[in-house]
Amino acid sequence: MELRILIIKPPKQYLSEKESEKGYWGFVRCKKDYEEEKENINKEFKNLVGSIKKEGIEANLLPAIEVENISDLLKKEKEIKKSDVNIVLTISWGGWYSCGDLIHGIVALSDYVIFYDSFKENIYAGTLFNPPAYKLLEKNGLSEKIFLVEGDKEKIKIILRAIYSLKKISSSNLVCVGPMNPLFGGWFSFKKGTETFGYKTVFYTYDEFVEDFNNFMKDKDKCKEAKRVIEEFISNSEGVIEPTEEKLLRAGIYYLVLKKYVEENESDWITVNCWGKLIETTESTPCFAFSKFNDDGIVATCEADPTAMITHYLMRHISGKPAFFNDPTVNEKDGTLILAHCTSPTKLLGFSKPPFSYQVRTHHESNYGATPKLIFKEGNVTVTGLSFDMEKMLILKGEVIGSPDLRICRSQVEVKVNNPSEILEDWQGFHWVLVYGDYTEEMEIICKIKKIKGIVYK
Repeated sequence: MELRILIIKPPKQYLSEKESEKGYWGFVRCKKDYEEEKENINKEFKNLVGSIKKEGIEANLLPAIEVENISDLLKKEKEIKKSDVNIVLTISWGGWYSCGDLIHGIVALSDYVIFYDSFKENIYAGTLFNPPAYKLLEKNGLSEKIFLVEGDKEKIKIILRAIYSLKKISSSNLVCVGPMNPLFGGWFSFKKGTETFGYKTVFYTYDEFVEDFNNFMKDKDKCKEAKRVIEEFISNSEGVIEPTEEKLLRAGIYYLVLKKYVEENESDWITVNCWGKLIETTESTPCFAFSKFNDDGIVATCEADPTAMITHYLMRHISGKPAFFNDPTVNEKDGTLILAHCTSPTKLLGFSKPPFSYQVRTHHESNYGATPKLIFKEGNVTVTGLSFDMEKMLILKGEVIGSPDLRICRSQVEVKVNNPSEILEDWQGFHWVLVYGDYTEEMEIICKIKKIKGIVYK
């Protein structure tokens, strides 16, 4: 993601060596003020970009550009278009009513625009002029990709996380084994999702997968590799409960076949419509494979759910952490959600953080395969559910309070929430996605950009 600072240059009367005796809105009164502020801006935004890079966001700060008028803007058009996000600073008043067209030109040439203003000692002119300009853009239906930030650099990070996740998904290549799942919106949701978020998809048939699976099972080297991967999985666990050696081997082979598909398509995203014939034919499930993929940074989404797969991908890249795809239930009496599924990443606090403790279990319904049953750690989490028509998104903040052991999917987490009854009424989609940390604002921004109605509970 390429970022650039665009500075609307002050009028010449504020760029002389001597401080201007005439003042207007904004602190710049002379060349010294302006040059010092440019230097400060460069340092501050380099630090900001460095900070989000540590979260796993691939961002680069391009050299700043100063824009004086429309003619100047047109000369620098190609450079301005090279950036994904232009951060516009109206440091000093430039005859606002004559530079309104300049603002509109910047918006028209940019993918995303953040108008940033400073307060306190070095107050910017944009603190006065940017809000009404934004409302005019909003009135004309041009505000979805425009943002106002008044003195809060943490808000810039929130916006950049959201934009980065959308840039990632629009260039992603989803691998899907089997068809889209008709129980969760099916092909209609898939079509709407690809049109809304722009990702591509490569499909493999069940027959192709089964043929590869059986060939790998006959290959001694592949079996040896599968056992090595499974042994590592077991060695980091608290013990094996149900899986036999045969089931563990098949789970490892399942992973290797899917790994082949991911690598040959240079993909970072995979899903399998795994129920029915495929489970019985392979006598296995992708549960172990998906846990490992997600821990390794590749988004692996269960059951070819065309709605939840999107929030799964977005939340992984917003947070820089693996996300937990789940079956949600609402416990109104206790004010909690019980979220469960037969696979989960173990590194839910981050790729460089210690994994959660887990037992090695089978897939609950079929008793095939291998999967971790996690002990979830306490902490704030964000949970989302996207409607089948992609028009509404449930976004809620909660707190993990425990890991139940109910007769449902293996990995289970209990999340304390406000307004459980309202959440039940505002249910969206079927599967939901959980990630550790508060990313409700990032998801709201995605809703704004994509014209999705966000239903938010904090």
